[in-house]
Amino acid sequence: MPLSRRHTLALLGAAPFASSAWADTKFPDRPIKLIVPYPPGGQTDAVARVFAQKVEAALGQPLIVDNRPGANSMIGTDAVARSPADGYTLLFNMTALVTNPVLLPQVNYDPFRDFVPVARCYEITGIWGVPPQGPKTLAEFVQRAKDAPKPLSFGTTGHASSSHYFGEILARAGGFALNHVPYKGEAPIIPDLMAGRLDAGVVSGYSAMQFARDGRIRVLATTGTQRIASLPDLPTFQELGIGGLAPESFAGVFAPARTPKAIVDRIADAFAQAGAAPDVRERIAAFGLQPPTPITPAQFAAVMRKSHDEWLAIKNSSAIRVE
Repeated sequence: MPLSRRHTLALLGAAPFASSAWADTKFPDRPIKLIVPYPPGGQTDAVARVFAQKVEAALGQPLIVDNRPGANSMIGTDAVARSPADGYTLLFNMTALVTNPVLLPQVNYDPFRDFVPVARCYEITGIWGVPPQGPKTLAEFVQRAKDAPKPLSFGTTGHASSSHYFGEILARAGGFALNHVPYKGEAPIIPDLMAGRLDAGVVSGYSAMQFARDGRIRVLATTGTQRIASLPDLPTFQELGIGGLAPESFAGVFAPARTPKAIVDRIADAFAQAGAAPDVRERIAAFGLQPPTPITPAQFAAVMRKSHDEWLAIKNSSAIRVE
């Protein structure tokens, strides 16, 4: 019997939903691209590849790491924001995803409108380092900075970077001035710290693991709310009475907005399994990073919002300006 026009329209209207549901159930049926907006060979790239190896085994398809560095992670991030929302292009990024629109001008994406969080993979900290013959404690550094005839220098990964703000917050809390020296990345900071050409610098947990354990630099305190498991003797700024240096931080996986929930959940489950694996947690800790407490995508969205709001407050109370 011929279908009426109303029945035909009803079936046509239902077709996209049926097709989407079918696509969700067969996902993935081809390789997935994981865009890392940082250079190959660095800490972020290395951890992304550790996760990729585990996740591709769980999903049954290759997870191909695609490095697209540049513009403080915005080149790779913009590429994912413009990708189809089908789960086959993902982003591996850090807190910069939410801080870039707060701290920098002319950012083309909105972290909440253009992305959906999938999985938090680890927590990030910034560590205050000094030369090997420098102060032994943060209190000694603060006193030396106060007594110095001219501002002590500190190196960071760039003007208006999160580490630049960390130095400003420390100086304001201690009542002294610091001379900011921006670098193009962390690698050139280390030799200047070792040689004493810098009075201080903000370094990663990985650098602390490499260079502080054998005395080539000295580390005094870390951001965050808890000590790093792999550096248990390193106190937090918070423990030492310096507030404002424990903003929410993260590194994780994100999908383009409007990616079907069933696909997001499938990927999130695979990353959660990987993050819980003892060998993956050991690898994360070996990089001087904090393995994550398991959270859902919805809880991860709340972490993103909290980080955004904290950094907005930091910027609004800061003297740092970006043209």
